[in-house]
Amino acid sequence: MQALPDQLPPRKDPFIHLPSSIILTSAGMKFLGANPAIQKVLNREGSPKEGLMSPSFNAQTVQKLIMKSMIEEIFVSRPELLSLRSSVISTNNLIVYAILYRKLSPALAKALFESRVVKDFNRKNPKYSIVDLKHVSQQKVEMMQQKFGPQLAAIKRDIRELVTERILSSLNLTDEDIQARVRSLPKFIEWVDPRIWFVFYIIYNTDFRLPITNVFVNMLAAYLDHTRIATHLSNLLMEFVQNAEKAHLERLAFRNNLSGRAEADRFIRSRENREKLTAIAVRNNELLDLSWNMNPDRIATHSLSRIQIQISNYGLIDETTAQRLSRKMKSDVEGISLASFYSDSDSDKLGAGLGLLYNSYLEEICRKENIPYRVSIFPEPKREKTTVKIDMTL
Repeated sequence: MQALPDQLPPRKDPFIHLPSSIILTSAGMKFLGANPAIQKVLNREGSPKEGLMSPSFNAQTVQKLIMKSMIEEIFVSRPELLSLRSSVISTNNLIVYAILYRKLSPALAKALFESRVVKDFNRKNPKYSIVDLKHVSQQKVEMMQQKFGPQLAAIKRDIRELVTERILSSLNLTDEDIQARVRSLPKFIEWVDPRIWFVFYIIYNTDFRLPITNVFVNMLAAYLDHTRIATHLSNLLMEFVQNAEKAHLERLAFRNNLSGRAEADRFIRSRENREKLTAIAVRNNELLDLSWNMNPDRIATHSLSRIQIQISNYGLIDETTAQRLSRKMKSDVEGISLASFYSDSDSDKLGAGLGLLYNSYLEEICRKENIPYRVSIFPEPKREKTTVKIDMTL
């Protein structure tokens, strides 16, 4: 049997150790503008922007800033990335979950007011009819919390147990998906708008107690399906990072006469050789770039939900492949599709199998949820550089 949330170990280190530049939005500047740590830092495009630079960052603080649309981009530029695997995955999950938390209450409110039980309650209780969260004042919420705080806390525990039982009894989830949902459930419940709990509590204390509980459990369980996106997106991202680093190191080995093309793969398997190559990468300023942009359209809004992830590397591309990719780029300014790129490249060398598999998982999930999702590859054969771009709007 899977462990319940209270039995799961808490995150021991509150910091994510990923040397990064954190670019702020205008809202972020207004909020943090007086902070002496604010400085001019370079974004992915090489432009100086207001932000923070640090070898590590507090996960909870950064997540809250993303939820409030105060961070535009997290940019990492390193000679190698695989040694930072756990930090890269943690950052990716942090960003996806921040957007899911922010969108949770609007999604729950919509489902709640469209549910049969709320409509029936409103019809039978016209004097106390509630059709929108705007009808619930902050004063009413505070009064409820002061007067019925312990009862509401007990109800939340009951809801959590019911949703957990639903997750653990599912036959269609992998162990990884089950753990992700059970771990994230307490925080999802924590981020539900207090006004929603007000509506729930009013109806809960009527003859509609059982149906409103079932509605709420169903809504939370359904929304937790979105956690699969974070899991599969992190798997896909790390596959691209691994491929990018491999091509990056092989190129350095060949260009610096440390290995022939045919022997490059074996050469970079040695830890000592990789350390030599990363030192060369730093000296030549030929680095791997990884960025998460939460506002790629540069919109002034407080409800940003688009994520654009880019991984760029220098790497070996043979002349024939370079010519084919160059022709495709001239005819398709939006980039080359993942499948098309792999079919025109050395698929074994690029690790096409898992990359295409994780991408197909995400395509299927996003199609079912009507979530815009696209992976494009932008090769620059003359510079021997390649950029993978993942676009998703949650």
